[in-house]
Amino acid sequence: MSEDTLHEARALRDAAWARFTGRKDALRTGLAERPIPTRIKNAAMDRVIDTVDEAKAVAKANVPVIAGTAALLAAWFFRRPLIRLIKGRVATGDMEAEDVT
Repeated sequence: MSEDTLHEARALRDAAWARFTGRKDALRTGLAERPIPTRIKNAAMDRVIDTVDEAKAVAKANVPVIAGTAALLAAWFFRRPLIRLIKGRVATGDMEAEDVT
């Protein structure tokens, strides 16, 4: 290997080492300002906020569907008291119908 080639190789190595050291120092500085757990937390919060905003938009576009679903769920949840109430009204109506005749 000639002397010039050796100097070129050393210069290239030193330049590469300087770039690596610069990137390493920048990474350390960035991590000191915002550690990895903070970055993960911020990214997760951004995704949650985006999801909530999208859910709000879908809900606004489908208000009748959501209202109908909520009404059906409420009816299902209170089905037994509603059935008793309807049976009581029908039974009372039958008694009144018999009294009128």
